[in-house]
Amino acid sequence: MKHCRPALLLCALIVASTIAVPGAGPDDNWPQWRGPAGTGISEGNSYPDEWAPDQNVAWKTPVPGRGLSSPVVWGNRVFLTTSIEGQPAPPGHKPPIHPDFNNKDGYLHPDSVGSNFLHTLKVMAFDTKTGRQVWEQTAYDGPMYDDRHRKNTYASPTIATDGKLVYAFFESAGIYAYDFDGKLVWKKSLGGIAKAGLGPGTSPIIFEDLLILLCDQEMGKGSFIAALNKADGKEVWRADRSSRRSWATPLIVRTPERVELVTSAAERVISYDPRTGKELWKANGVQSHPIPSAVAADGLVYLTAGSQAKRALAIKVGGSGDLTDSASIVWRYNKGTAYVPSPIVHGKYLYLMTDAGLITALDAKTGEMLYEGGRPPVPATFTASLVAYGDKLLMTSEDGDTFVVKAGPQHEIVRTNPIGEPVYASLALAGGTIYIRGASHLFAIRR
Repeated sequence: MKHCRPALLLCALIVASTIAVPGAGPDDNWPQWRGPAGTGISEGNSYPDEWAPDQNVAWKTPVPGRGLSSPVVWGNRVFLTTSIEGQPAPPGHKPPIHPDFNNKDGYLHPDSVGSNFLHTLKVMAFDTKTGRQVWEQTAYDGPMYDDRHRKNTYASPTIATDGKLVYAFFESAGIYAYDFDGKLVWKKSLGGIAKAGLGPGTSPIIFEDLLILLCDQEMGKGSFIAALNKADGKEVWRADRSSRRSWATPLIVRTPERVELVTSAAERVISYDPRTGKELWKANGVQSHPIPSAVAADGLVYLTAGSQAKRALAIKVGGSGDLTDSASIVWRYNKGTAYVPSPIVHGKYLYLMTDAGLITALDAKTGEMLYEGGRPPVPATFTASLVAYGDKLLMTSEDGDTFVVKAGPQHEIVRTNPIGEPVYASLALAGGTIYIRGASHLFAIRR
């Protein structure tokens, strides 16, 4: 019998290797806003391209409150934040006074709401296999420093995780680090962060031992970017900025020569050394308030915005000093960009999407337009950003319909997948599962 044991062991290993385990593969984790590289692309190709409320939904679990933060995934855990509105705030509690574009106090956005109520900000963890809630912690409970846009929430920044700690950033309400069992390890306040009463949105990113937070506010006074030690929350470096309010998450861009931290702003795009905060270069800004996040590929970084002006820029990284209107600005394209959703670069092409879901495909290296005005099959509004896997792009409307778009130089909608409730958050892809944060539930979509 002892001569049979190696064969039996080999058979057991073969059988074990063929069992499909959620989270196993080249795309194990989706650890931050827009995935591992911050670009919205999964390396896996085992995702379903067809689903409905009664098809390929592995589980759905209720999520209280409101939040625009995306799910993040590490191993057998999916993490999410939410904001729950409570009782009226104490009499006399008021948001800060906001400056207008001429820096005169008294600006009031007509859609600003929220600070007249108390809010509870929660961090939640779920089991990726079953959807069972594993733990829930209240990070903050009390009055909010500033208002938010009525469409925004106080839980809009997406969590970041390194597999050891979970970092939830609520801007004015602080940054909180939990371990995977839900124990609070540290918390830190960065002070009040005001954005014209429109609320938070910039997500934290992790680089080596650092947690990096972009905190642009108002018309530039008090703006900064900072790096904290991710183990204890102590500040490692801080760089003051003069950029007005931004909701765009910074992007780590890697080249053979160095690593850069690229930030988008209306006035200028600035690249930093992520280890020290030293400015490497600056270039033309996107002119509008930056809400879409940057993407990068093959030595170029792409920045877009679409609130006041429609702007898309391709900038060559690796430079130094002031690159404004230099040859480092490889191309510009002045239409087709979104107010909210971020673009995606996939293969040879950069895809822009408007808030109405119209897609423009550009040659990523040259800016040449391949097609524009690719429409969804039904009129819709989009807040979620594009994500991709294999040769497919996924665009999800506020109605909860995900349109599967074939990547390439021609626009083709392959399929429409409804989920049965509104969706405002961007999708997460990990381990063969697509995670959709709906208005009331978290869904896991897999074959």
